[in-house]
Amino acid sequence: MLATAQLSDRLSVDLQNLQGLRAKAQANDPESLREAARQFEALMVQTMLKTMRDTRFTSEDDPFADTSSLRMYRELLDQHWAQKLAEGRGLGFAEAMVRQMQRYAGAPAAEGTGVRADGAAAPARPLPAAPAAESPILVTPPVPATVNPGQAAGVPSETTGGPVQDRKQSFLDRLRPHAEAAARQTGVPAHFILGHAALESGWGAKEIAGKDGGASHNLFGIKAGAGWRGRVAETLTTEYQAGLPVKRTEQFRAYGDYTEAFADYARLLKERYGAALNTGNDAQAFARALAGGGYASDPDYGDKLSRVIASVARAGA
Repeated sequence: MLATAQLSDRLSVDLQNLQGLRAKAQANDPESLREAARQFEALMVQTMLKTMRDTRFTSEDDPFADTSSLRMYRELLDQHWAQKLAEGRGLGFAEAMVRQMQRYAGAPAAEGTGVRADGAAAPARPLPAAPAAESPILVTPPVPATVNPGQAAGVPSETTGGPVQDRKQSFLDRLRPHAEAAARQTGVPAHFILGHAALESGWGAKEIAGKDGGASHNLFGIKAGAGWRGRVAETLTTEYQAGLPVKRTEQFRAYGDYTEAFADYARLLKERYGAALNTGNDAQAFARALAGGGYASDPDYGDKLSRVIASVARAGA
């Protein structure tokens, strides 16, 4: 039987030893059953820590600090913390697993113990393997074969119509007059401008809002630089440093309405992105000119904008 002290001194979870603990647990050795549950709790905690690491941007100040050596150190540290957190009463997952396995074995256990409520050892019969459908791990249900690849069941694709396409069409119809006005000022096709607005705002779903939740009418992600004298809206955005995404809070321009917003966008194109004004009907050239002029730090910005403009063109805007 493996002692708790031995487990706590290990840097990481011993997967090979888990097989031995599993064998003893199937023979209803109460202590081994508990230790196996603790080890599995440690694995769960380690997975939680890894997920937390993956969803943080650790390179905000120095994008070169996130080296392979540093990642390996963090993984080992997370394993160690997972083992420590699972000691004693842990987070409660181990106790829940012990009670569940004892119920499979037909032994009603007392709270927090590895034996039956009457003090007797649990009956010596193997624990049945739980069917896959009863696994506590959440799994994304399979997508039916009739659904387009990459399209979740019940969510209409761009070409099949439905709520998503209706929302996009509503976005285009509502903003087309403003885009046409900006097109007359710049010579840029209106559907190029609509595509740019769709990309930056997520088809209107991610329009920048102020702290009070009020609309900024800023559909183009135009920042409030030192020369801006109008209202601003502050929000979290993603910038790229050395090709790595970094989350930052930035100030963006806020407008009274979409007429003002599109007029300011037209002025910005004429003042700073003259190369984009001379691309005619070539959507890819327009997108490359904006990206090359520094409109966004995303290294794939030109390709993304080209694809959205093509999508707008297919919608007949």
